[in-house]
Amino acid sequence: MKKSEFFMDLCFIRERAADAPGQPFAQIIDDQLKSLFPKQAKWSLEQKQAEGLEYVVAEVTGTGAWEKEEDMLAYLEERAAHSFWDWLQGYRLEVEVKEHAECSHCGKNNVKAGGL
Repeated sequence: MKKSEFFMDLCFIRERAADAPGQPFAQIIDDQLKSLFPKQAKWSLEQKQAEGLEYVVAEVTGTGAWEKEEDMLAYLEERAAHSFWDWLQGYRLEVEVKEHAECSHCGKNNVKAGGL
């Protein structure tokens, strides 16, 4: 089985609900990422608010068995909550396939895919 490394930037936006009780937006996104990538990823989140909107930018890195961007997107489509897709306003994704761990430094075995 091939192993890949992935790098993903995600931008989530929702209307700010000043009176609504519950978790902060960043915590909701963190919980969703935990359910999508329980062991194979780590991430950092940055939350901002402006003009009645809440923004969360997530930088995610990890490993998996995906060979190309489309494989990883299919994984997300099958498992992510509806709200994940409602709030997702943009992403950048790169998948690097590692044929053999001992050869990864030469760059000949890397395949990259990207999206907007």
